[in-house]
Amino acid sequence: MDGDDTAADPDEDSFRVLLFTRAVGYVHDSIPAGITMFEEEAEENGFEVVQSEDPAVFDAENLAGFDAVAMLQNSGMVWETEEQREAMRGYVEGGGGIVAVHNTLDMGVEEEFPWWDELINGGAHMPAHSPGVLRGTAKVADRVHPSTKHLPDRWERAEEWYNFDANPRGDVHVLVTADETTYDPGDAAMGADHPISWCRTSQGGKVWATAMGHDAASYQEAAFREHVVGGLKWAAGNAPGDCGGTVWDGYEKVTLDDNTADPMELDVAPDGRVFYVQRSGELNIFDPATHTTRTAGKLDVYTGGEDGLVGMELDPDFAGNHWVYLYYAPAGAEEDVNRLSRFTVENGTLDKESEKKLLDVPAYRDRTFPEPGHTGGAVEFGPDRTLYLGVGDDVPPNLDPDWQGYAPLDWREGKERLDAARTAGNTDDLRGKILRITPTDEGGYTIPEGNLFAEGTEGTRPEIYAMGFRNPFRFTVDQKTGDVHASDYGPDRGLPTTDRGPEGLVEYNVIKKAGNYGWPFCHGDNQPYAPYDPDTGEVGEKFDCDNLVNESPNNTGLKELPPVQLPEIWYGYGDSETFPEVGSGGSAPMSGPVYQYDADNPSPTKFPAYYDGAAFFYEWSRDYVKELRFDDEGSLLKINDFLSTSKFSKPMDMTFGPDGSLYLLEWGSEFGGGNNDSGLYRIDYAQGQRNPVAKAAASVTDGPVPLEVDFTSEGSEDPDGDSLEYAWDFDGDGTWDSTEADATHTYTEKGDFTAQLKVTDSSGKSGYANIPVTAGNTAPKVTVETPVDGTLIEFGDRIPYKITVTDPEDGEIDCDQVVLNPALGHDDHEHPTTDLRGCEGTVDTGDLGGHPEGADLTYVLNARYTDHGAEGTSELTGYGRSVLQPRHKQAEYHDDQSGTRVVSQEGAENGKRIGDISDGDWIAFDPMSVGTGVGSVTYRLSSPEGGGAVELRAGAPDGELLATTPVPATGDWDAYEETDPVDLAALAGTHKLYLVFTAPNENSFDIDSVTFHAP
Repeated sequence: MDGDDTAADPDEDSFRVLLFTRAVGYVHDSIPAGITMFEEEAEENGFEVVQSEDPAVFDAENLAGFDAVAMLQNSGMVWETEEQREAMRGYVEGGGGIVAVHNTLDMGVEEEFPWWDELINGGAHMPAHSPGVLRGTAKVADRVHPSTKHLPDRWERAEEWYNFDANPRGDVHVLVTADETTYDPGDAAMGADHPISWCRTSQGGKVWATAMGHDAASYQEAAFREHVVGGLKWAAGNAPGDCGGTVWDGYEKVTLDDNTADPMELDVAPDGRVFYVQRSGELNIFDPATHTTRTAGKLDVYTGGEDGLVGMELDPDFAGNHWVYLYYAPAGAEEDVNRLSRFTVENGTLDKESEKKLLDVPAYRDRTFPEPGHTGGAVEFGPDRTLYLGVGDDVPPNLDPDWQGYAPLDWREGKERLDAARTAGNTDDLRGKILRITPTDEGGYTIPEGNLFAEGTEGTRPEIYAMGFRNPFRFTVDQKTGDVHASDYGPDRGLPTTDRGPEGLVEYNVIKKAGNYGWPFCHGDNQPYAPYDPDTGEVGEKFDCDNLVNESPNNTGLKELPPVQLPEIWYGYGDSETFPEVGSGGSAPMSGPVYQYDADNPSPTKFPAYYDGAAFFYEWSRDYVKELRFDDEGSLLKINDFLSTSKFSKPMDMTFGPDGSLYLLEWGSEFGGGNNDSGLYRIDYAQGQRNPVAKAAASVTDGPVPLEVDFTSEGSEDPDGDSLEYAWDFDGDGTWDSTEADATHTYTEKGDFTAQLKVTDSSGKSGYANIPVTAGNTAPKVTVETPVDGTLIEFGDRIPYKITVTDPEDGEIDCDQVVLNPALGHDDHEHPTTDLRGCEGTVDTGDLGGHPEGADLTYVLNARYTDHGAEGTSELTGYGRSVLQPRHKQAEYHDDQSGTRVVSQEGAENGKRIGDISDGDWIAFDPMSVGTGVGSVTYRLSSPEGGGAVELRAGAPDGELLATTPVPATGDWDAYEETDPVDLAALAGTHKLYLVFTAPNENSFDIDSVTFHAP
């Protein structure tokens, strides 16, 4: 074979590299420079390099003599025979290392040799690159890998920047990304996340790849040389490194407890037990030794609005003192407050008599004012044993239509409860703040140094660390730096910005020292609001965010406020030009933990060093988790996806445990709570063989004795394909009662039991699932009988309701114990209001609470009843729900669709409509009921030529036909007409309604809205 050898003095650190430089397609003129680089680096770093262009080197015996194969600027099918390709495949499967540079990521062999692109790129392909060699910025994510640890956060260099048709993140470990805002990426731009260098372990071997290195000058660049050589050393096994941080199948989301009910906040004890609270007052403990959950105790709490038991944190010395801090709304309190108290947990039981009251925070209650929600309630310790408490401003704009989604600043006489300048903007009020205290062993607290106002300052509260928040619902404290990462919510309003203020914006803040974060005067990227008088309609000058003055007549604190700090991230409902990674939709930001990697932690499931110093951000409305990277100066560097292939159902709280695993609470799919898909989970970094997944279900989980229950393990699986063995413990006594996959057990004694399924794979790893069973008590059945789910209304209607409850043990139901909470549904969240007691009554749907006309609104009736329990059993709660839909629906607010897209158009009723309609496409709304009070349907649409029809169908796109409406010609895409009413066929009950489109041509018409008319 031909080729040049460059060898260094052999020593124990030396390794051999095959440098293959053949190109049979496009030949880069930088190949000689690349060869020179490898030769020089081999001499300097003490490894041997053998360069060749002869494909005959791909022989199994020959390849066995190399620790790594460096593929430099290859193009086309550089292997001439199937034997050569198989030799390469065998080399990788045998543990060999591959380094791929620039054009080797775009050889064009995906049809002939698809294995190669799958190995190197995770299946992605390069359709185009930037228009020429352009100077741009690469962002370095991995600061510990040998190929990147020497690089700056932002690496400026000239490059021909490759684009890829699919983002390989999740299949590869991303080391470096390209910042497309710093150069012209061309027509095939990838967007905000553009991996450019990565590595992975795959099919037994190691792969390191960079799409950089087009120019000959690259190979003289010191940083690029170190980048490639570091990757080569890792691939050859000469330098350690982890390449699984952003490879999603290397993680496991393990279910710990999927029998939660409205879980709020969690913490993990040093012994691995997981403590979490539920809004109805329970403190629960998951024990990893038994894989079961027990209730340590329950507080008597008020649960109107968003109140209840909402926050908890274990003392830093919990192992010694057993103290837990709880933030809750005490039921029956003489004053309207939320309370922060310390309790002791002894032998797994909450000692309620041990309560030490630390702090009471004012909170509106429905006995004095309509329940506003916005409680906040997160409790966190800092690294210096200071305790932080997040408190909402308690004055949301959705209590008065005058404020239309703006900051509520009602300075009229008698309207002080609608004035957030009285609370969040008031230096003498604890609401709308993050508070910071140092608890004492005796049960009180002192004020630490560094809070916003010195103790004794007139017109201030010394507990305030940061002010100017609407609802800092979730925050965390970096245990290394002491920085507070705090998310804040905004009012419900989309664009545009007006003379009264901005759209509703939310924030992610990094608080390095005490400060003011603006609300209710400024929000988002310090966009100001303006004073407003609803009586006169007068709008004042917007507030000066650098020189804030609180002129409210309800202000009891300082008039001159600290300057407003800028958040790291801000966004609204639509796509963000500044932060496109956050997406669009409902806005509910949550600040998760900052990971601190501990190399000495023996846990095999701890997150890798890649995440050291990274913050985890999660979105309650958008159901995702993100990784936030900060540069050496502490500024935001990059927002990355995390575990995007996993389902997150309204993530509620998360923290890292002492094992370095990530613990997570999920609220579940429905805002109103009582969700069957809520749960407690642990996310492990599980390189190698993973745990089997146990799934358990029961035919019945409550009822009178004898109670016969059929259990099934259907859905249990091993992610590695191993066979499973099964074991059931029906009564929780620690004895396995059955080894069948499916089993039956009869409970003859009354009591609360936990049936546990254990599944074990061939390696001995196990997974667990639990099912609570109550024998001797039956859960109440709660039904909102009228109005039926999906009933169509006009907002402003007074709707009578009737709730039916049946419970065999309670017998006749005391309707005073039946609770209905009406809520205004907006997008994918709800605004709960005051609890109403009784089985019958009337609700007024007229208060849209500041939500503008055209918003995606529903009216939701959430009903519940808690029974009295039975001898030897606990109380059980039943839930009922009915969603009332507006008769006039914007088409873009559909719940499902096929083939269409949302088109932004100024002439549409709400600025958007449904377009790209072709034959067979559809949109759907759910739930909907047209059984009573509906006679006909019309559509607002546009169609230049006309033709086709809209079919209204129930249950499926080919379901029962209720009405067919022909599409008229309107003459222009922006000329809208309301179609003639078409009578609906009678149909009782609740259904998913489909608007199915028949069209003579592609893109025949657009739909703006649909209206269901009374008979």
